[in-house]
Amino acid sequence: MFLIGIPPSREFYLRDRLTVCDRNPATMTDQSSSHATSYEIVCLEHQGSYLYAEVIQTIETRQRSWVRPLFLQLTTQSSEPAYPAQGLFSFRLQNCADLVWPSQFFRPAMDDEVLPFLLQMHTEKPQDQEDPKVVSERDRKAHQALRQMIQQVWQAFPDAFASE
Repeated sequence: MFLIGIPPSREFYLRDRLTVCDRNPATMTDQSSSHATSYEIVCLEHQGSYLYAEVIQTIETRQRSWVRPLFLQLTTQSSEPAYPAQGLFSFRLQNCADLVWPSQFFRPAMDDEVLPFLLQMHTEKPQDQEDPKVVSERDRKAHQALRQMIQQVWQAFPDAFASE
């Protein structure tokens, strides 16, 4: 496996760091994502949700990353009222706002996670050729899902978002 945006010579080093910090935001340090570079695709995992985003800039002095959300993958439970069926949902997020988020929550995305979504994005009909009502409803659902995930992470890790 290759990491998107990472030269092969650094792949082993980063994969080793991911294993060491066990992908748990509560135990991660900024070292796990301090190597994030512009255009790299990273992932924020939380309770069956996976936010994939492109790094715009790493703000090292504040230990934050400015990212542009690309897509969100949710594993839903049948008890969630917004998504009654249990399964996997994916949302394209290209019309969502950028985020400035604590770097400790991100890990480099693996190619086998990202490539299926990127291929899907490039094979789907462009938004300007779709019915505006369909695009609007899809964007509304994507924004809602992203907001819910952001809120869940805020509530689970309030200390990471405390003012400095």
